[in-house]
Amino acid sequence: MPREAAEADSMGRAEGAAPAEPGDPDSSEPGAISLCPVESISDLHLASGGQKGTEGNGPAPSSSLRQPPPRPVSPVPPVLLPTLRPVPPASPCPCLGPGHPLLLALLVLLALASLVLATLAIYLSVLQSQSVRALAQWLESQEDAVHQLRAASRQLWARLNASTQPGGHR
Repeated sequence: MPREAAEADSMGRAEGAAPAEPGDPDSSEPGAISLCPVESISDLHLASGGQKGTEGNGPAPSSSLRQPPPRPVSPVPPVLLPTLRPVPPASPCPCLGPGHPLLLALLVLLALASLVLATLAIYLSVLQSQSVRALAQWLESQEDAVHQLRAASRQLWARLNASTQPGGHR
């Protein structure tokens, strides 16, 4: 048996079985090639599924118009998706879990420090307003003292002026 025939037999044909006839519509062999006799180049075009044009040597033989029937398409089996495991609900902050006590203590310390600083800011604000009020009272008392000294200075100048005038001797 020639080498090509042996290879053809190894591709799925039983020994002694005749090969499928080219262009045989009953051929169930996958990838079968359909060969049709043609008389001209335009017949080649017509045999491949095209339309016969005005050129050519007449109508193509009816045997060249046969084409193998379409193969039935096998239905695709449904694809099974993998099942998903439920995911536990996430905490608002995963870093605050039971495995991070040091971080939680640091956050508590930060909150307490913020509270202390806010209290200190309020205390200093009250202290400043009290200091400003005490300073305002001291300035008012100093202003009153300056007014009293001016009044006393005027009286002294008036006496001095009266004593230096020629008719004001005693």
